[in-house]
Amino acid sequence: MSGSKAQNNTGMKTQQQDSLAISDVLENRYFKGIYEGDVALLSTIYHPRTLFLGDVKGQPYAKDLQQYLDGVKNRQSPKHSGKPFKGEILSVKTVNSIAIAEVKVVMYDFVYHEFLSFHKIDGKWVLVNKMISDTADAPAEPKPSEVQGAEKAVNLVAYMEILPAFQMEVTAALATMAAKSNQEPGCSQFAVNTRKDAPLSIVVYESYKSDIAFDIHKASAHAKKFFDFVKGKIVNDKIDIVFLTAVNN
Repeated sequence: MSGSKAQNNTGMKTQQQDSLAISDVLENRYFKGIYEGDVALLSTIYHPRTLFLGDVKGQPYAKDLQQYLDGVKNRQSPKHSGKPFKGEILSVKTVNSIAIAEVKVVMYDFVYHEFLSFHKIDGKWVLVNKMISDTADAPAEPKPSEVQGAEKAVNLVAYMEILPAFQMEVTAALATMAAKSNQEPGCSQFAVNTRKDAPLSIVVYESYKSDIAFDIHKASAHAKKFFDFVKGKIVNDKIDIVFLTAVNN
């Protein structure tokens, strides 16, 4: 920590940027590193003095960083086991240079509910404390609609018109965008359609689990790449967005 500098932030815009930065760390390094058993990747997000505390299968759990990384290194990764894995961001809260992320990780026969403490040092968010509880044997959690104040899903329809000369290129880019978007933990559905009587008219239906999930999608590398790619290839460089409100369940 010698010579490192914590950073104070103010303003809603900065808080949103910090939340997105932490979400990016979680999606592209934390969950990915755990899933693939990538110790080198995981090492980039932890402070050397990070502590790991909590309970697993009803037993106390306590490790330092080296013990945790050794455990990851010496176990079969979820990716190579072929068993289901899911990482989900439940919430991210930031105050100046500190933040708490609440996440859920499902792997093997464990269901980890985690609180991850972050600190912003030299402009980078570093994980400084990890608290976990294995809830695999706990009673089922209430559905989001049953929890007071739970974040609501974001549903929308996007419209665009492909210029005739670029039909194949844009259609292929949309297929790639859909495949990557549907892999996002917070994306419930990303479906690309054309109008039956107008194959150049694109209608995309998108559904996300929360505002945070939608913000993560918009800030993702594949979304930015797609928006840059379609410039000059769709009519007026315009994508019309219509947000939807559900009237039933």
